[in-house]
Amino acid sequence: MPKISSVTFDLRGKEVFLAGEAVKGTWFVVVSSPVKVNYINTYLFGASYVEWRETNLSRRDQSDDKFKAHELYTKQMTSHSIKGNGEQLAAGKYKYPFDYCIPNDKVHSSFEGRHGATRWFIKIEIGLPVPYSNVVEYKFLTYLANVDIDLPLYAKPIVRSKETKISKAFGIGDAGSIKVTARLDRNGFCPGECALLTLEVLNETSKDLDQPSASVMQEVDYKGNGEWKVVTECVRTVVGSRLDKGKQQKWNNQKITIDPVPPTSPPRSSYCIKCSYYIQVRIPLPFYNGEDIKLRLPITVGTVPQNHEKRLTGQSPPSYEEIPVTDLSNSISYTPQRACSSGFQYSSKSLEFPNASYTPLTAYVLDYRPVEASGGAPQAATQKQTGQEHRAPPKSTNQKQTGQEHRAPPKSTNQKQTGQEHRAPPNSTNQKQTGQEHRAPPNSTNQKQTGQEHRPSPSAPPMAEKKH
Repeated sequence: MPKISSVTFDLRGKEVFLAGEAVKGTWFVVVSSPVKVNYINTYLFGASYVEWRETNLSRRDQSDDKFKAHELYTKQMTSHSIKGNGEQLAAGKYKYPFDYCIPNDKVHSSFEGRHGATRWFIKIEIGLPVPYSNVVEYKFLTYLANVDIDLPLYAKPIVRSKETKISKAFGIGDAGSIKVTARLDRNGFCPGECALLTLEVLNETSKDLDQPSASVMQEVDYKGNGEWKVVTECVRTVVGSRLDKGKQQKWNNQKITIDPVPPTSPPRSSYCIKCSYYIQVRIPLPFYNGEDIKLRLPITVGTVPQNHEKRLTGQSPPSYEEIPVTDLSNSISYTPQRACSSGFQYSSKSLEFPNASYTPLTAYVLDYRPVEASGGAPQAATQKQTGQEHRAPPKSTNQKQTGQEHRAPPKSTNQKQTGQEHRAPPNSTNQKQTGQEHRAPPNSTNQKQTGQEHRPSPSAPPMAEKKH
């Protein structure tokens, strides 16, 4: 039996690559005794593969329908010279360097989902004579498309409003209406940044309502055999307090952290996988009034943060038509992407798409601090990047905002303060996501808000931010 004792790899310490960048490295092969080799090839692959199955009850055997799609972005090969076809490699150590280039075309970022994946990898194949199997090894890397949040279009705020009338019981009678208005400070973010949500809910009904919530949602569209399958997962949820009848509830620049998730899929980067995000505001209604009130605020998760280039060159933050921008006074880094609740386990030998346990990386903003703008945005404290939930609380300005980190919220009368972060231990990337919503108990007493520093009572209930 041929004695190839080890095949190792060096990518010169680099794991994340952008469009047009060179991928350089070396394969190291250790041969313990002479072996005949037909060829030694190395490759760079970038491809997306989608596969899922659905039970078809109309068939007699009730076998599954299979849905598949494959998209190849690049396949680059280097054939390494040996002394001759069928020649022996003597015992010793061998180096096989390579030099490839990521395409400049708009292609899909590294992604691992439930029914599909986009994988970029280096492969070495050592061809051995029959009856031996070829020696094949893989090294996975991360490619990130250029999703530049520094563009003016991502600095514009989003506003959504809705008014819904509810009945007294089972569609009979008029119990009044509920008015909801939600506003995001902008529509593009990098992981590590915080979206600032302002929410107003007016309960003009005769019914007490359950807790409003705001969730960061990931929506992935998979296409196989011409059919679409949509998977939606909740990444993080902020929960408010109960909304009593005749009362109003406000969130003022409530912070919602963007977790290390894969970036939004650029248009036309893949025909079989599309990843997108939105923040969903939900107001629960009594069960006999049908579906809950939901406002959908679409956002873009990027790989280049707002004002990143200006910070690097030492210039002052620009102003896009009087829209406040974020001054990134520190750098970005890369951290493992949040694992999906059920990884993609399929592979295809014929399409050269291997299975992998590799978790891609994503851009992550270190030490994020939003500037205090006319909207009263809170200033966050310096936090070290760990890839998990931040522990450090934000610093206060002259006037504390209701959306800042509190262990317990202040009591309220006509206007309840909500959305304060509840600190739970961070999930591991290998942990399954529960998707459950944390329910905070209602506030109990009355106290008018003055805009001064809040003094939470020991009996006041905590508000919750839950990372799914």
